[in-house]
Amino acid sequence: MKPKASRVVAIHEAGHCLAHWWNGQSIHRVIVRPSSVREPVIDRRGREVRCQGLTEASSFISSPAFIPLLPPRPDLLEDVERDLLHAYAGPVAESRQNHGSLVVVLLTSAGAGDSQHADELLALLPEDQRRGASARALARSRSLVGRYWRALSAVADLLQEKGDVEGDEIMSLFAAVTGETQRWKGNPLASIPMRAAA
Repeated sequence: MKPKASRVVAIHEAGHCLAHWWNGQSIHRVIVRPSSVREPVIDRRGREVRCQGLTEASSFISSPAFIPLLPPRPDLLEDVERDLLHAYAGPVAESRQNHGSLVVVLLTSAGAGDSQHADELLALLPEDQRRGASARALARSRSLVGRYWRALSAVADLLQEKGDVEGDEIMSLFAAVTGETQRWKGNPLASIPMRAAA
């Protein structure tokens, strides 16, 4: 029997997928691997990535470092908050699965990259907007994960079963389980309750 990735890794990556799906963003590919696999993953850009799980998907801000060099964007706050959902939903799902501390997940290897990405996004905002944007994104991530836990779990099952899954298959599974089809920015951020769903 082929070893599977851990449930925690699959849930974490499914959390990222959930946020991308809800935002109507493309998911290209998701990989989860057992901890016994030591070789790096080769991502879509040909880079070696050492990880147990990797979600390759579109973002609203693909290169935060370049944003300050571009003309001002009227939708910057919204795009940062939507991409923060992408960053936080994986660690939020993992902490729910483990009944553990989100802070611990964000500070450990599993969530450290997500936390770093969130910090890069938050740095694009004026300092007086950062704390609020982060708090809203965490609250919204908790709500999304709670609301769609059944669909997220189904995606985690698929990831554990296959290990390497194309994004279209994941998007189709979310649609089948939820009965919803998402459009790019089709859901207003304000439609997510600011407290966690049960």
